[in-house]
Amino acid sequence: MDLNSDEFFFGINKSLYFKTEEQKNEMKKMDPEYITKTGTDFVLLPNSPEFINHNEPFEPMYIPKQTILEESLRREIERICFADTLLNKVVFDCADPSPFNKDTDPNVYGLEVLPFYIPQTKEDTTLVFESRFESGNLRRAIQICDYEYNLILKPDYYTTMNTQWFYFSLSNTRKDVEYRFNIINMMKPDSLYNSGMKPLMYSEQGAKHKKIGWFRDGHEICYYQNNMKRKNGGYYYTLTFAVKFQYDFDCIYIAHCYPYTYTHLCRYLKQLESDPAKKNRVKRKQLCQTIAGNTCDFLIIGDFNNGKEKKGIVITSRVHPGETMASYVMEYMIDFLTGNTHEARILRENFIFKIVPMLNIDGVVNGNYRCNLAGVDLNRQWIDPNKKQHPTIYHTKQLVKKTKEERDLVLFCDIHGHSRKKNIFMYGCSGKDPNRKELVFPMLNRNNCSVFSFKDCCFLLQKDREGSARIALWREFSIINCYTLEMSFCGADFGKYEYFHFNLDIYKEIAQSFCLSIIDCYEPEQIKVKQVMEEIEQNSLKNQQKDDKNNSGDEGSDYSNDDPKEQAMPQQIQVQTNDQQLGSQTKKLKKIPLLPPKKKKGL
Repeated sequence: MDLNSDEFFFGINKSLYFKTEEQKNEMKKMDPEYITKTGTDFVLLPNSPEFINHNEPFEPMYIPKQTILEESLRREIERICFADTLLNKVVFDCADPSPFNKDTDPNVYGLEVLPFYIPQTKEDTTLVFESRFESGNLRRAIQICDYEYNLILKPDYYTTMNTQWFYFSLSNTRKDVEYRFNIINMMKPDSLYNSGMKPLMYSEQGAKHKKIGWFRDGHEICYYQNNMKRKNGGYYYTLTFAVKFQYDFDCIYIAHCYPYTYTHLCRYLKQLESDPAKKNRVKRKQLCQTIAGNTCDFLIIGDFNNGKEKKGIVITSRVHPGETMASYVMEYMIDFLTGNTHEARILRENFIFKIVPMLNIDGVVNGNYRCNLAGVDLNRQWIDPNKKQHPTIYHTKQLVKKTKEERDLVLFCDIHGHSRKKNIFMYGCSGKDPNRKELVFPMLNRNNCSVFSFKDCCFLLQKDREGSARIALWREFSIINCYTLEMSFCGADFGKYEYFHFNLDIYKEIAQSFCLSIIDCYEPEQIKVKQVMEEIEQNSLKNQQKDDKNNSGDEGSDYSNDDPKEQAMPQQIQVQTNDQQLGSQTKKLKKIPLLPPKKKKGL
């Protein structure tokens, strides 16, 4: 058999493992500043996955079986009681050398890097896993039965926590065979996977033959506490799901949310500034270098006339790498603000937008969920960021300060994802203003966006979130409209999209509604603002400010609680093990200007 033939690789995506001459020449033309760097000794594969840009129709959530938890616990107990019958075969490890390819030269296969495991015959049905690409996260895969695998995620660098984001590929599939995957080192005590959410998948064969992009799949999905103890107390959690693939020898990608890499962002920004219709509406500038040496850029959007009269707006996103939907919403916002619509022109004529699309580039590159390369949550560093350890936060705060000095800074928003609540909502800051002006902008978003839930908004100032962007910048710069925009990883629990997963169309609606709400908030006649102010006055919104237990459990952006002492303790398997187990397996708008017309001289 020809080792370089597609037949030999049985559905493995060879394009990940070697560069064509065309790709090598393209690399030479790239600006060295924008070549992705990990900042570690971890080597990424030569290429990152490429996906077709096709948005699947709205996909319903699944209805959990009433007995799914009991069934999952039973399987867990059986695996423990009959451990001697399990294969326990490590078929992937992103860091350790492969025992299967110990004496194999990659050049023999015409590749730069070998897969960890390579099937030698078509009769070998072992799946071939991979995650050594940008934003990938899979530490280890252990085959425990013919078609069942335990999976271990990488924690964020220099932490032992934050295992939530997953993104990996598998090859050598068999059609209509039921596979089961158990991700066994999850950290959070609850998950939307128990509320109807399905993992995202992408099929190379499906994309090739049917033009299908990312889609939701999986059944018998359950998220539960397992029997493995953590070193500092508490237990790990398992996400288990089964799936049947539609093609033999396919390459499948599985992810927690739609991947959005640093490379994707760089390509998008390059296209943006080279677009003849948009290049006079946007300026791309370098903000700083990250710890790993990646370039963090920011954008200035406006028509750049009468600049000092314009109000300022600062928008940031992707401080938490695993919240990838934030990047899609940000991209759609930029598209809208630089577009040709009348509303976009109004915004550019009346505001200067300063946008930092990706705050935690190193975390994105390395597949982290929450932290940067120094192992810290950057959304806790806004009070006094360190220039060396938190460069993007330090320089973004300086950008906010400079904008405040130059003009009236009327809005700051940091975009996030939320892993334990449904809907779209905001967190703001409740001050001493009896008019409660901080409620206005979220209510305008509620009126413009079909999936925005005002009842899920929260304006409390919790002490443990003082270092977050919304509270720190609100206190220091007195920005009334200082928010976190939160988007569920799952979907909505009300309205026309109730029980449907969010997709790229929803992200676009969120972005456009946000921009339209800015117009509603600052148009001269204040028609819609007066309407919501009347609503606020009539209702007093007394119930909104009660101690909302649902909001106090937030961990999407402002809050992270991985302290095992404070975690809920669901059904527990009473079989004691320790961390060594893990180690071993281990609406149309009025066309009116916002600014009043200038008076003519002499009048």
